[in-house]
Amino acid sequence: MNRLTRRILLYSTILFFIFIVPAVLFYAWGYSFDWEKKKPVMTGAIYLKSTPKKADIELDGKLKDKTPSYIKRLRPKEYQIKIIKDGFHSWQKKLRVESGFVTEAKNILLIPLNPYIEIIEENLTDDFSLEKFLSQEKTDDIFYIQKPSYILYRTDQVNSFQEQISLTPLPNTNEYEIFVSQNKRIAALSNDNELYSLNPETKNFEIINQDVKNAQFSNDSKKLLYFTSNEIWVYYLEDIAIQPNKKAGAKELITRLSQKIKQAVWHGKTNEHIIFSVGNQIKIIELDGRDERNTIDIFQSDTEQIGYNLKDDKLYFIKEGKLFAISLE
Repeated sequence: MNRLTRRILLYSTILFFIFIVPAVLFYAWGYSFDWEKKKPVMTGAIYLKSTPKKADIELDGKLKDKTPSYIKRLRPKEYQIKIIKDGFHSWQKKLRVESGFVTEAKNILLIPLNPYIEIIEENLTDDFSLEKFLSQEKTDDIFYIQKPSYILYRTDQVNSFQEQISLTPLPNTNEYEIFVSQNKRIAALSNDNELYSLNPETKNFEIINQDVKNAQFSNDSKKLLYFTSNEIWVYYLEDIAIQPNKKAGAKELITRLSQKIKQAVWHGKTNEHIIFSVGNQIKIIELDGRDERNTIDIFQSDTEQIGYNLKDDKLYFIKEGKLFAISLE
């Protein structure tokens, strides 16, 4: 090997280490070159999970993968995401990917385009209660407001004991409906439409909102849904660690409508979607408020009552004295 050849090999090795090795290291450390900004940038990632799974993922109009999927090495910017599956409404949202972080959307719910509807009962009695029909709760606990003190107490079916629950009374000018979550969080709704939540630490009732028509705890006991004539709200009882994160005590407006809201209930399987009836439509809306909330028309029907059954993942509704069920799978 002559001197010229050795020099060529030496210079080639030096150039390799100057240009190639840093590029390899940058790639291994999660960097990519941003040709628009003409500089290397730390990439991020996105994780998408849908029900049902195996739905197509489009990022900025380009097919990437199927759900669930962890898509890495994405340049930090906003991406237009679309989730598509045959026979279902699509889901779409703009989400920002940040350097060194994973952006998540784990509660993507795809609703069937033509859901199957079945008649459950054709001749309902006048005293039929959809809430009782769908109730999953089996407990001996009875919570009640004792008069004239207007203090909350707990007992059992045979009134074998009496336990004081609240330390201070509710306003004594009203009647109250008591709501109890799976983990015994308590809310009270007055006949003047004032909604209260019992603070588990102080044992005092705290007012949540006024003009409330009805309320419902989520099945995971982390949220309280309530609605007024034209608005649907969620009150967060615990910190929510899943993106988008929420703090305990936060109140969030989910939607405001020009039409009167007849009823609103949780989609009990996800605890991240609310089913509601307005006008002659049954709709579903997601809690994820990043970009715009996906809102889907499930079915067109002038319903009297609606309710979700966790056991069979079906939406039940009453119309003209008949009980129907819609499959959401």
